[in-house]
Amino acid sequence: MPKEILRMTNIVKTYQMGDEESVVLKGIDLSVHEGEFLAVLGPSGSGKSTLMNIIGCLDIPTSGEYILSNRKIGEQDEKTLAHIRSKEIGFIFQSFHLLQRQTALENVGLPLIYADMPQKERLHRSKEMLEKVGLGDKMYHYPNQMSGGQQQRVAIARAISTNPTILLADEPTGALDQKTGSSVIQLFHDLNDEGRTIIMITHDVNIAKHAKRIVRILDGNISEGVVDDA
Repeated sequence: MPKEILRMTNIVKTYQMGDEESVVLKGIDLSVHEGEFLAVLGPSGSGKSTLMNIIGCLDIPTSGEYILSNRKIGEQDEKTLAHIRSKEIGFIFQSFHLLQRQTALENVGLPLIYADMPQKERLHRSKEMLEKVGLGDKMYHYPNQMSGGQQQRVAIARAISTNPTILLADEPTGALDQKTGSSVIQLFHDLNDEGRTIIMITHDVNIAKHAKRIVRILDGNISEGVVDDA
């Protein structure tokens, strides 16, 4: 049995809006094991982005316990959380978040600078990651010289460059056409087949079905089971 790398127990997240309190997450229980490809499926306003931010240590729950790689996240200081975000979680966003004045090679190498990797090793690693995602011939191209699908592949190469424990993808095909989106999903399958753990946040049932396990989030509650096209 693969080891458990993430466990959430009774996670609640509330926001104060003037005199009123808004409860976004209502007691989430979730566990993820090493090597899983999990989709978190939910419509806009369901709480999935808040859940993603907590998984990625970008936000902290109001109550409940979050354990990541045997550490209680609520007990960690900001320096440790920054380390987790930079080295242990690879983020992939719908809008790519590439630096427009940096080449593909430079964009991929950015997390490695923060990881204090020596320049020669950083260059080798960045090239290796771009070749892995099929962009060995685009290393010196800038984002505006690449298609949306190519830009998302650069973003994926950047996300895996530090060999993170978890790849956390937020609507990774949302800005892509269907054919290009399918090629990105295939890349996720390839990475997952190598043993990488992937958590994908999406509102699209057809995209979610590519994952090996699906949990549905609705009105701050999570459920698991067969997902139909409704």
